[in-house]
Amino acid sequence: MGNTTNCKAVQIHAPGEPELEARVITAAQDIINRLAQSLQQPNTTCIPNAEHSHEHSGGQAQTPKDTVQTEMARSFPGFFTKKRGKNRFSPLQSSALRPKSSKPFSVYIYLVNKGCTNTPSATEELQLSQAGLGKRSLILTDDMSHTVINKMITEEYPKMDGVQGWLLHKSSGGQGRRKLVAIPPDVNGYTGRLIRNVSSAGKTLLYVVPLQQDLDLTPLPSDAAEFQTMPKASCQVCKESMPLHILALHVNNCVKSQSTEEEDEDMKECPICLCCFPVNEIAQHASLCGERPEDTSTHMTDVYVSTDSECSVPSNRTDPLTDLVSEADVLQWLSSQVDTSKDFRICITRNDLVQRGFIQWQRQKKGSPVNKLHVTFIGEAGIDTGALSKEFLTEMMHGIETRLFEGSGKKGKSPVYSISDLENSFYRTAGEVFSVSLAQGGPPPCFLRSWCYQFLATGNFDALQLTKDDVDDTEYRSLIEKVEVADNLTDLTEDIVSCGYTGLVKLDKRDRIIRSIVVHATVRLTPMLQQIRNGMKIYNLLEVIGRHESLCSNLFVPRDENDDTAPDADYLMSILEPELSERGSPRHAKENAIINFFQDFLENLENLQDQDQEEHWNSKHQPPRMSVPAIMQWLTGQRHKPCLPSERANFKIHVRFEHQCKDTMPEHYICYPLVSACTNTIFFPVAHMNSYTEFTEVMTTAVTMGRDFSRV
Repeated sequence: MGNTTNCKAVQIHAPGEPELEARVITAAQDIINRLAQSLQQPNTTCIPNAEHSHEHSGGQAQTPKDTVQTEMARSFPGFFTKKRGKNRFSPLQSSALRPKSSKPFSVYIYLVNKGCTNTPSATEELQLSQAGLGKRSLILTDDMSHTVINKMITEEYPKMDGVQGWLLHKSSGGQGRRKLVAIPPDVNGYTGRLIRNVSSAGKTLLYVVPLQQDLDLTPLPSDAAEFQTMPKASCQVCKESMPLHILALHVNNCVKSQSTEEEDEDMKECPICLCCFPVNEIAQHASLCGERPEDTSTHMTDVYVSTDSECSVPSNRTDPLTDLVSEADVLQWLSSQVDTSKDFRICITRNDLVQRGFIQWQRQKKGSPVNKLHVTFIGEAGIDTGALSKEFLTEMMHGIETRLFEGSGKKGKSPVYSISDLENSFYRTAGEVFSVSLAQGGPPPCFLRSWCYQFLATGNFDALQLTKDDVDDTEYRSLIEKVEVADNLTDLTEDIVSCGYTGLVKLDKRDRIIRSIVVHATVRLTPMLQQIRNGMKIYNLLEVIGRHESLCSNLFVPRDENDDTAPDADYLMSILEPELSERGSPRHAKENAIINFFQDFLENLENLQDQDQEEHWNSKHQPPRMSVPAIMQWLTGQRHKPCLPSERANFKIHVRFEHQCKDTMPEHYICYPLVSACTNTIFFPVAHMNSYTEFTEVMTTAVTMGRDFSRV
């Protein structure tokens, strides 16, 4: 029927398989032929078909393209029928068959040295950066393998070339220096997909830690390959361009070398005395050099030293610690180490002063013990100009001796075995108080046993040289005494074994048993002494006593019986400077009588002190036991003689007399002495001290109840 046969589908009535295949092939060839004809004759149309199409389509003509599309849709509806919705795409054009491109991501890595377990500090970061290590950025994709990533790291860090094995780490949470946690690789090593996951798509910094080789941390030259992409700047001195972190290291050396060259250029040698002088002074020196005497020449050569080859600039760069030859030199050097730019402020009450002193000392944040100590007693009007600090240090030193140390005191004391004080770092605070007291005019801690001082100075002691007299613990002293007098050691076996003795517990082994007890009782105190050593690092005191052990021993170990460091009645009377009235006047006679009363009062206290050596200077509510050092502390804020010879020479107590108290206050019936500890001045009320009995009562009440700084 001409072209109308193309519009009909092939009718198949269940033929056999060979016949079916033949018909399908014939239909397909027919379609292909029709397509070829339509493409070759695009404008040729069949009139009958057009008329037939006009009859059924309401006068609209069908193009060959539409006819082909329609025929293909009827023959293969699964491929050429337009669909909508989720299944609108052909299965042959499914996105699942398209290759999916991997999106790149950026990640920061940080190369550190072998064995690094914490994040680098600021100083270490600069050192690593100058050595070509440190922080870098990599662009990775998920499909990258371990080999590719290893190659990229080697390109970024040339020092990683040849490194056998490395692991990635990331830091734990928190602030400051954090611990590094290893990231385990998967079966294929560190792939791009694994790095994306562990770094949260590049948001977390990863650390590369070599497993076997130590990397060279020597600073690289400024033109190294590691610094090619880094921003650079030029040195103003040598005009050399280099990275910023290398410039920071270069500037100091460059400036020093320039200043040295300038100094060398500015120095000229005198042709007469062969000494070097500045250029602007050489002319004046040369005009007088030939006329000066020989001793002047010798003096000048001490200032400007010259050699045969070059002029050398005068220098005093010797170690100051090597010049210390006496206790005074040590104390003077320590006082020069005090940082006066800030104050180390302590605000404290007198109640439970030692315990509160430990706590407040540790809580201070605005200053540190290296600064100038400034003490305020809460509830008192006194302003610290030196006396309050000395009184605080005196109280703290006495409290440390009685609380943290035990022993008779004649040959020194050893630390108390107190785990609670050790955990609270009170022994470290005690070491800091020792340093501050020596550097800022407080009393020296001269109450330690010699073996304790040896440990503080060297970090060790000879336990085999200790005797039973070096044991201060009452429990172990009692055990030693029992072992010495026991006829049978069976009852003491458990106590002896607990001291580390592993031999036979027999009477003929008595010396070895006592030796074990002595060693055990002393060695167990080393943690306390070590904490004191840590506190004594302030002002480099630990280094000083380590290099001058014998020189500093008198500052820590008690001296012999002829020790003159403790004040007595004679010393206190020798430093009095009374302001007396006119000689021969009635007032002058009364003032002399009061001076005599004061001397008798001190001598009587000294006799009582000889009977009882233990002094108790406790809390505000418990009266202190009267003694000459206590009187001196009440007058000056300190109960020890000044340690420095210069301070001891100028240390005076000014005595003044009040004669008109009844004229200014007619109705009062008692007055007490008024003390200004900052100026070391005492005012005696003459009208209320007419006899030694009155003087004793008034002074005892004043010293006992008048410890506060209640006036300014």
